[in-house]
Amino acid sequence: MTLTTPVPRDLDTVFPGENWFFYWKTSASLWRTKLQEFPGTRIIIPLNWSFHSDTGDQFDFDEHRPETNLKKLVEIAKEVGKQVVFFLPLTPAPFLPNGGLPHLLARGLALNIEQMAYGIIDADDNLIKIYSFFDPRVFEAFDRFVKKLGQYFAANKIAEDVWGIRSGYFQDGQYRSFLEDSSKTFDSAFGRFLQGKKREGETLSPIEEKQFVFEFNKTVQDLYTTNARESIGANFEGTLDVAFLGASTSKFLKRLSGTISTIDYTAELYESLAKDIIPSSVLISHRMKKGVLTRELNDLVANSYLPARLSANSAYEYEDISVFTPLSFFKVYEKIDGVSAMFQSWEHLGLWSYLHANFGWSYKVISSDTLKLHENKSPYQEYVHLFHGHDVDRTLFNYMLKTFMNGGRVILNRSGLSEEYAKRFETFFLENSLVVEKVNYKTQIQNISLGEGRLILIEGDNFGEMSVDDYAEFWKNIVETFSLMHVPIQNVEGIDYYWRTRPSSTNELKFEEVRRLSLYNPTSYRKKVKMNLSKNFVVYKVLDEINVIVQTYPNELEVELSPEGSVIVDFGVFS
Repeated sequence: MTLTTPVPRDLDTVFPGENWFFYWKTSASLWRTKLQEFPGTRIIIPLNWSFHSDTGDQFDFDEHRPETNLKKLVEIAKEVGKQVVFFLPLTPAPFLPNGGLPHLLARGLALNIEQMAYGIIDADDNLIKIYSFFDPRVFEAFDRFVKKLGQYFAANKIAEDVWGIRSGYFQDGQYRSFLEDSSKTFDSAFGRFLQGKKREGETLSPIEEKQFVFEFNKTVQDLYTTNARESIGANFEGTLDVAFLGASTSKFLKRLSGTISTIDYTAELYESLAKDIIPSSVLISHRMKKGVLTRELNDLVANSYLPARLSANSAYEYEDISVFTPLSFFKVYEKIDGVSAMFQSWEHLGLWSYLHANFGWSYKVISSDTLKLHENKSPYQEYVHLFHGHDVDRTLFNYMLKTFMNGGRVILNRSGLSEEYAKRFETFFLENSLVVEKVNYKTQIQNISLGEGRLILIEGDNFGEMSVDDYAEFWKNIVETFSLMHVPIQNVEGIDYYWRTRPSSTNELKFEEVRRLSLYNPTSYRKKVKMNLSKNFVVYKVLDEINVIVQTYPNELEVELSPEGSVIVDFGVFS
């Protein structure tokens, strides 16, 4: 018998998730070995500002440490057949010490919306503190860094894409940016901003102050983005929002108490995909990312959603028809302006509960920041578009009418609709001689048709006291009028599932499309789900069966998943 010392493997540390490569966590002499071992073809390299500068004034790109030589890193990646994409943090980054700031600039701790210092535990169980980006010295030093970075890229003919990333997290279902700050550093900068906005002696209402806070945050974010774009030049592809799974205060406390589980991360994963925000698992401990969670991240993010977002600044531009794209029946608009969240929301109206129960995550949430990504990408009539009256401005008004007149289906909750746009709707109906059908069903409803187009106006303020079941019944009866072609899944409690779609290929002409259903069981219990198939659906393929039993019957599919089980089922769809 012989004893051998196991060779330590740090791939989990160097490649913490979704093809990210932390070049500063391994010796430059090992870069080639690490990159060769990695199975992916596209490597995402986040740029670590503090690794290249201790002070914010002097910069190291191989002058002192070979690990800072980005040119050499790119060359090695090309030699081993990898494509490099750089991520440049434009906000505090929760996977970097001090949030990415050089040591001498980490002076004022940032505070989150709960007035608490940010506390993030990374994958190696290190505590990460976040420092304010509203300190003028931080902005000036960032400006020097991106100028130096742009000059370095130009001098060394590095032509790889650079994406600016804005880091955030999910708290109670809402995406929050790590740029958000409630510290004295922020208050000081915001005070100067406010002096130029309000009249002397003017007192602001809570809503007005929230509007100004939002405007100031956006102004500062735009300054960081503009400086990066101007300094890096043609390499700069644009900006991306990234949601770091497990980065919220609630998850931090669960990590500390040792009570966190896989299920705590998956809701954030699917919420990210629904909101067109890139999910990242680089903070999740390596021991947690075993089994089903790793499969979900690989199937839905690393090998699907992420490559699509990096190929074009939209999750909907796919040139390869063989690629499965997220299946969405609904586009739900929620304006982000700092105050809209104070008014009636889709959660108040039971929409999210209804959609989750009947369609899973087959919807997209559109914000004012992402509206342009969704315009003209797919036929209007493919979706049901939902809007709030209090969000309607000229852009949204024109977007709704354009969608309706192009055969699209629009639902407008009139709650908060201004008198100006209420009159504009009335004028539009009169000028086009449209018949307005009025119905009383739990509230007042107006139904307008124009060719294939449908416009439904509901009075959200007049629902009265209604239970979750009442709202579910309301949405069920409204949505059924659109005759959506879908397969409901029974007994899905505790199961993660996700629908995707692609057009049929030349040898699949009997189908109009192929839909892919991915099912995962993250629980410690055996689960059984059933699907009743209509005449429009047929089981086409069953793939990647792990700890699962799949049984097909005439017009029915039954799937039994053991703990950590998963399977992919492709359906052929035809009219």
